[in-house]
Amino acid sequence: MKSKGMMMRCKMKKSFQLILFVLLGCSSLYAQCPRENNFFRSGEELSYDMYFNYGIIRSKAGSSSLKITDADYNGISGYKMTMLAQTSGLAKSLFSLKDTISCYTTKTIVPLAYVKHALESGDYTIETAEYDYSMSDSVRMHVKRERNGVLRFDEVLSSAHCMYEMMSIVYYARTLDYASMKNGDIQTVSFLSGRNMMNMDIEYRGTTKIKANDKQEYICHILVLNLHEDSAFENKKEAMKVYLSADNNRIPVRIDSQLKIGGTKVVLKEAKGLLNIKL
Repeated sequence: MKSKGMMMRCKMKKSFQLILFVLLGCSSLYAQCPRENNFFRSGEELSYDMYFNYGIIRSKAGSSSLKITDADYNGISGYKMTMLAQTSGLAKSLFSLKDTISCYTTKTIVPLAYVKHALESGDYTIETAEYDYSMSDSVRMHVKRERNGVLRFDEVLSSAHCMYEMMSIVYYARTLDYASMKNGDIQTVSFLSGRNMMNMDIEYRGTTKIKANDKQEYICHILVLNLHEDSAFENKKEAMKVYLSADNNRIPVRIDSQLKIGGTKVVLKEAKGLLNIKL
């Protein structure tokens, strides 16, 4: 039987993955995937403070960042989105994490590849996914994972839908047409987690004001993300809340996640290189 400490570390790991979640061609399928992007560009850098709440404990859990650069992937010009994250303090004693996660997309946010290097509580994991749009009616994904030097899986998956993972989904969400949404509207997308394909519901919950750690107050769109088949959360309909600024940048200002034991959140600390300069 797993100890309570081990179960807590497992739940914290899933929460951080989703937060850090929370805090990425010529076929007909490929033609359905591109998004119009007027909200971010190469050079954007966002930094965050992470927090862990458990009972009376309210402590800083670490820091994370998101950065966009121009990049070519297999000769295709696009973006590289990179996330760095690490725990500190009390959270580090419960769950040590030092991750570098990247995704490559076209300029129109079509996913091309995903790469994760994660050192988590002594385990070192390398996970990759490469997208192939050469088929006329599906996208193929070559997914691979190694943990501590041992191959866990190496498979090719296929889907008739545009697929996103934990990085590219953040940038997909930033391109949605919130002006046409009303409270309760749901956008369902196909999501890749390791070698599992599932659905993710993005539910719109209107707007609210959020004070960030850069000492600014933002009006934000509220999004509730629910991964089908994920049982790590107490209330699957509100597994995670993402607050995107309701301006022309759509930056993630705060991300909250509620676990069976405690909760986590990341809060914006600094934003640089925004496409739409805030006056």
